[in-house]
Amino acid sequence: MVKVEKIKHVKGSAKIPGDKSITHRAFIFSSISHGESYIKNPNMGLDTERTLKIMSEVGARISVENGEVKVSGVGLKDIKEPDNVLDAGNSGTTTRLLCGLFSSVNNKTFFLTGDDSLRRRPMKRVIEPITLMGGFIIGRDNGKYLPLAIVGKELRGITYNMEIPSAQVKSAIMLATLNANSQSTIYEKLKTRDHTEIMLKEFGGKIEVYGNKITVYPVEKLYGRKIFIPGDFSSAAYLIAIAMLLEDSELILKDVSLNPTRTYLIDVFRRSGGNIEIINKRKVNGENVGDILVKSSILSKIEITKDEAPLLIDELPLIGAIGPLVKGGVHVVGATELRVKESDRIKLIVDNLKNIGVEAYEYKDGFIVKEGTVKGGIIKTAFDHRIGLSFAVLGSVCKGDLYIEEIDSIKVSFPEFFEILRSVSYG
Repeated sequence: MVKVEKIKHVKGSAKIPGDKSITHRAFIFSSISHGESYIKNPNMGLDTERTLKIMSEVGARISVENGEVKVSGVGLKDIKEPDNVLDAGNSGTTTRLLCGLFSSVNNKTFFLTGDDSLRRRPMKRVIEPITLMGGFIIGRDNGKYLPLAIVGKELRGITYNMEIPSAQVKSAIMLATLNANSQSTIYEKLKTRDHTEIMLKEFGGKIEVYGNKITVYPVEKLYGRKIFIPGDFSSAAYLIAIAMLLEDSELILKDVSLNPTRTYLIDVFRRSGGNIEIINKRKVNGENVGDILVKSSILSKIEITKDEAPLLIDELPLIGAIGPLVKGGVHVVGATELRVKESDRIKLIVDNLKNIGVEAYEYKDGFIVKEGTVKGGIIKTAFDHRIGLSFAVLGSVCKGDLYIEEIDSIKVSFPEFFEILRSVSYG
């Protein structure tokens, strides 16, 4: 159990570790390319390490030196059949993306498993489109859950309408298509994060994007290259919240990913009174990158609609956790997906807030948090990194003392959080 240290003010600048979503994709694409790739500022949390390890087990040669990862790719057509079961740990991204890729490796078999949490997360949503492409994946409970057995086949392209917004499912179809015998077209109802589309172009793939229509084509080869991973916006969000909630604070977060499919939280905070400015904006490897300047703010009521919730899915636990410090509180709907993440995040957000003296209500697809005083108490994370980080933010700025039951889970995405926070705190 860890007591969260109080922070009075923050000032200065900080560099955020590399974006987790982009790092996953950089490790995968560099591993299936020809030649060498050099990946600078990767996220080296537990999730991305799982992806890197699995790619080494299917033939990529990998070395890490001074925070840079060098990958000698095995090539798209020469992915090896692994000797052992592949363990994705807690990483849903690793699992779902590699379901697509490995399904296209003809006549080779792959077994995927994960930790207790990952084995409870739904996998049928990715298996269904891969099956339509001619793939063969079987899993526990009629394909709903890990462990999975993937038998590579010669796949065909498909036209697929995304009923549930999911960048992971979209990416799985795209990766499967690279080895298929024809193109695939994907239609999104709501545009999801597009890191795979951007990364595929960077490595020499052929892809066309027109609004919410994506067409990806088979390729013979992808080519290794140098990639810079910008800071993870979802990680930056925790420090943005702290800088706004504390008096006499001003913080610059440098070289952060500003991909428009990821930064809707800035719009939400701004309309609620957040003092946030984007400076030094530029493009690096096809991604928008810039610095985020945040100053002390007074936040008014935050309301998230069903159309907005998918754009904030990783940041909703943070919005919930800081709810008692927002004038008018927080109201979120349309967030059913939170129930099938690393934990039932809706339940955990509400239960934890109630346990520390905050009035909060749970609904099927969201929650309400009332403005109020945080009396303090113990936070249960269910080993969910976003729950741990979100309540660490609350604990650092609220009046009551918070004790987090376990904090190791933050190593999944942002192990440097407390170190960076201490480096910019004063007073």
